[in-house]
Amino acid sequence: MPSNPDVIVVGAGVVGCSVGYYLARRGVKVMLLEKEAMGSGASAHATGFLSLLGAEFSPGPSFEMGIASYKEFDHLADDLEQLTGIDLLFQRRPSLRLALSDDEADLIQDMMVWQQEKINMHWIDGDEVRKIEPRLSQSVIGAVYEDESIQLDSYRLNLALGQGAESLGASLVQREVVGLISDGNRITGVSTRSGDVYSDSVIIAAGTWSRVFSSFLSFPIPVIPMKGERLQLRFDGDPLEVLISSPKRGHMISRMDGLLSVGSTGGRDYDERELFGGEEFDRKPSQSARLELLQRAIDVFPGLEDAELVDQLAGSRPLSPDTKPIIGPVPGWDGVFIATGHTTKGIHLGPITGRMISEWYLDGKCDCISNVDLFLPDRFSDTDLSSFYRASKLVDE
Repeated sequence: MPSNPDVIVVGAGVVGCSVGYYLARRGVKVMLLEKEAMGSGASAHATGFLSLLGAEFSPGPSFEMGIASYKEFDHLADDLEQLTGIDLLFQRRPSLRLALSDDEADLIQDMMVWQQEKINMHWIDGDEVRKIEPRLSQSVIGAVYEDESIQLDSYRLNLALGQGAESLGASLVQREVVGLISDGNRITGVSTRSGDVYSDSVIIAAGTWSRVFSSFLSFPIPVIPMKGERLQLRFDGDPLEVLISSPKRGHMISRMDGLLSVGSTGGRDYDERELFGGEEFDRKPSQSARLELLQRAIDVFPGLEDAELVDQLAGSRPLSPDTKPIIGPVPGWDGVFIATGHTTKGIHLGPITGRMISEWYLDGKCDCISNVDLFLPDRFSDTDLSSFYRASKLVDE
């Protein structure tokens, strides 16, 4: 194992690799520790759709964080592709957030009241929608048109962030962390199955597995796995010219590799027994989700009835009790930070999370967004299972 680093990052998904990349870019000696393979958790099956219109964002700091991370991609995608040679399948396109019912239209238009203060967007009726994409269903009654959204391949982004961090001096080691090492109230390293590693600080960015460190810190890390699934289809016809989403029917995106991504399932699609089955259960694609997603897609785009199913991806998302990420120092401890609980926005919010953690570590404060209290670990007082069920109903993909 390499020599002791300045910072240990536990977890090498998009969030962990973003933290490693942003720290290494500022000259910090980083070690990323991953118990499986890079991107083996939520990042491997994520859609990679960066839109600011979903219900996961709320007015104020949440929306500000989403905008700030979106802007990171203005340079990040090019930087990573030049640094690593990895094609991220990156695309910028207009997007449509469709309403197929009056309640969807009301939801979208209510959110537009505060969203349009920051985003170029406007409402169009169903006829205007079908002028943009004639193949969409006559059931579409309207949509908000967003001038620009982003979509990329989440797994390739994960690899590029990890390789980018390594090219800047970070080390990536496949080791399971089984404990934390402390000196009084200061965390000074981690224990792995291959020995101890010491450092100035430890960043816990292990997605749904972050909660296992609660017992070591005597502090709750309230995040649990929430199952999600999506499909990749191949169909005869031109790609969609816009990135499409809907509050009740998820997303529909023509990827740069020629496949159509359809999804995703979230909390609303499962009963309580299936919603929080655990990571191993979550990795198993289900027939019920496949049929549900195909029907949703056909409702929006009837021509997909004859599409070919290429792949079905399933896995856990790290759900927090309010769907917002948990980022910042752990109360009562020095030298340990948390970066988890991004729910369905880990790809979108990974870069700004990396910047936030790098500022906390190097500058002692986080200035890249205002009012970081919304995301601090100590904000939860009620974290029983009912909190997670309520949060799952807010998931909007």
